[in-house]
Amino acid sequence: MITSVYVSNEKIQVLTGEKDKKNRLDVKAVMYATLPEKAMANGVITDELGVKEAVQKIWDKYNLPKKDVHLVIDSGTILNKKVACPVVPKESLPNIVKDEFKDVEGFANFLFDYTVIEDGRNGEPLLFANAVGKELVSAYVRVFNGLGISISRINTGINAEMALIAANPATAHDTQIVVNLDPTSLTSVLYIDGKYSFASRSRLIEARGSEASRMEIVRALSSLIQFARSENSQKPVKAVYVCGMVESEADLCPKISAMLGCPVSTLPACDNITCTKDRNKAAFLMADYTYALGNML
Repeated sequence: MITSVYVSNEKIQVLTGEKDKKNRLDVKAVMYATLPEKAMANGVITDELGVKEAVQKIWDKYNLPKKDVHLVIDSGTILNKKVACPVVPKESLPNIVKDEFKDVEGFANFLFDYTVIEDGRNGEPLLFANAVGKELVSAYVRVFNGLGISISRINTGINAEMALIAANPATAHDTQIVVNLDPTSLTSVLYIDGKYSFASRSRLIEARGSEASRMEIVRALSSLIQFARSENSQKPVKAVYVCGMVESEADLCPKISAMLGCPVSTLPACDNITCTKDRNKAAFLMADYTYALGNML
């Protein structure tokens, strides 16, 4: 059984599920608990006691496993970079990633990781490299360890989303933009032929659901679409997928689509990812539990 946890700026999301021998995922249970106001800011824990109490509450309520928990975190303080590298032994890759961030202020206070985007068989070897502050990670570990919950794996939000895009046949090979909304920010990721190309994060000022907020989102997406065209004019963006919408944004996708002249929707259902064997229930999770779901793959 896989237990995946994502602590957003508003709530704790927990999914449990299993993968079969063909790597198909079935989610068995979906849980969440709201966080105290201002307990989180930009993915950084600002009130450890408040977050700890919320985690304790959801763990006690659902009697969740305390071992082998997979945690996913997302913050504007996490540094991401697409790195071209030579064909080298796998053991050399961590040092290549570290060297890419050597000029970052406070280099010694970061942890580094990577995911292979392209292994070199079909083009230039590429890595998705991350630099995450040690204190950012330590705060999460303190919260969970303090409750006797053992974290066996820590992932980043974009990396989890990349796994979700790759696992869905409807998105695995397309040129597209995936947008994740939270109350105060928008994270957009451009995928070319299904592979990570570029990410941007914008601060949201206007009240979600308002016309002004819709225009904020359109401006951010328009800029990324223009960037995609400049990067690869032969492969236009085929779709925009929006995750994290609130109730007042029920008409957001068609209105953005009309403004951008591009199909806009939530992520499509697929047979590889189900929720209690129901693919349409899983499509709901793709839209609202994107990082927690991708973290299970």
